[in-house]
Amino acid sequence: MVEWIIAKAGVEAIQYATGGLLAVVVAWLLKKIPNNIIKVKFGALMYGFGIACTLGLAKWKWSAKIWNKTVEPFVIDAINNIIVNGIREFIRGMQSDN
Repeated sequence: MVEWIIAKAGVEAIQYATGGLLAVVVAWLLKKIPNNIIKVKFGALMYGFGIACTLGLAKWKWSAKIWNKTVEPFVIDAINNIIVNGIREFIRGMQSDN
């Protein structure tokens, strides 16, 4: 039976459907975890990524001046104004019909 479905639908369609089913299972599992635990764990992970991205650039004498006064403020501003605000407004738009 499975071979017949694969032959008729094609491997790509089966993989696409399996990916969608996997996404539903992951979403269901994530709903079982309280939001505050997800926020704390993901926040700690992203904080670590932020530290790793700077690689101590603010502490090196040859990069500290440029990093602290020019690059870092612009990068943080861009992330905060574009990405963070964009996601926040996207979520607000999704919740607008509640």
